[in-house]
Amino acid sequence: MFEYIQGKITEKKTTFVVIEINGLGFKINIPVTTFDKIGDVNSKCKLFTYLDVKETDLTLYGFYSALQREVFEALIKVSGIGAKIAISILSGLSIENLVSSIADKDVTMLTGIPGIGKKTAQRLIVELKDSFADLALRSEARITVSPENKSMIKDAEHALISLGYNRRKVKQGIQNFLKNQKPTSSEAIVKNVIKSMHK
Repeated sequence: MFEYIQGKITEKKTTFVVIEINGLGFKINIPVTTFDKIGDVNSKCKLFTYLDVKETDLTLYGFYSALQREVFEALIKVSGIGAKIAISILSGLSIENLVSSIADKDVTMLTGIPGIGKKTAQRLIVELKDSFADLALRSEARITVSPENKSMIKDAEHALISLGYNRRKVKQGIQNFLKNQKPTSSEAIVKNVIKSMHK
């Protein structure tokens, strides 16, 4: 029904925003990752929307990109995953980390999200692996690395986790590093990620 909504933010909370258009205020539920990417109260905002229709309620969900909405729609197609849990997943993981978790069958990463147990994580992996393999989605969500670099990245990831760093933050840190630099060694990745975590 609504492709997107664009207007002025009149209220902004961690879980929702109110966007005003011609005197009408639309309450739109959002994941934390969208909260972090939009402006403050009184700034203009464009959110890609999904209308959840139930017998007694209409709920709008908003996302900072069409890709994030696409991922949300894939999540709610998984048996046992409703809109609220899907929002929780998108609040806990970036698209990059979610896609890589599904591709790598990383149950531990997924169960780190509140409300996601081991069985649900396994169901997410089984039911999403094909849809998340879509090239258009991967081209935006994942960074292509050579087999040699992949081994290097895995070594760095294991080293950081063994040092006591949070697995989710480690994956995010490595993704951020790869966006800006080419890895030369696992030691270089470890040093850069630790440095970024202590800024």
